[in-house]
Amino acid sequence: MTLPDTTGLSAGQPSDTARNLKIGGVCAVLGAVVFTTARLLHGDTPAADPRAALDFVASRPTYAAVHLVAVFAALIAMAGLISLIKSLAHPTARVLGRAGLASYAVGLAVFSVESTGEGLALPELAEAAAKAAPAERAELVRAAHAVAMTTHGPSLAAMALLYGVPLLLVGVAMALDGYPAWLGWAGTGVGAATLLAATGLFLSPPLFPGALLYGVLGSMIVQLWSVAVGVTMLRRAAASARVTAEPAPVQHHRSP
Repeated sequence: MTLPDTTGLSAGQPSDTARNLKIGGVCAVLGAVVFTTARLLHGDTPAADPRAALDFVASRPTYAAVHLVAVFAALIAMAGLISLIKSLAHPTARVLGRAGLASYAVGLAVFSVESTGEGLALPELAEAAAKAAPAERAELVRAAHAVAMTTHGPSLAAMALLYGVPLLLVGVAMALDGYPAWLGWAGTGVGAATLLAATGLFLSPPLFPGALLYGVLGSMIVQLWSVAVGVTMLRRAAASARVTAEPAPVQHHRSP
């Protein structure tokens, strides 16, 4: 008599799925933590008051650096998103995930240009204003106001494309594919809130304080969700590795 045969993977060799989830989970957590740290060091620039904005930037020697760090943190988080989407098996979930990834890539490009542009321009203006005569300082204040106005629209577009659309779509994809439903729908809710908030501020800048979008939603709630996703991916990686490491049952044969 032959016992039922159970196919197993070779012991000690982690599967591609486990490796993919592990790398992606680490990237999701690391990207979120670094991004939040950079945003905390950045602070809330009083963009509505260009004179105060120059004083604010002058008091932060790391102002330019944290903008660059935030861009690289978002790039690391993108690696986590790619790994997450690669782990999806449901056909509709994969389509939604890829659409979310496309939006994230465009949003990251816009964010990179907007963030580094503002991150370099304001420190240079602040340094010049600190040494300028009153008449010259007035010109520099007007230049700072122009920088704020020029980067405001792209920054809102970046928030919508980087966090709004991707979380909305990827959240649904996760719920369809067997990830914890609460985590998927939470991402969808946060993404929808971010998209609506960015659109509202674009159409009506005085609608509510921008700190609610950039600080609370973008720098805290979105990043907490990313950490939760990363931890979930790491747990699934560990579970997948355990299954991979289990040896296949030995087949026993009885002689006729």
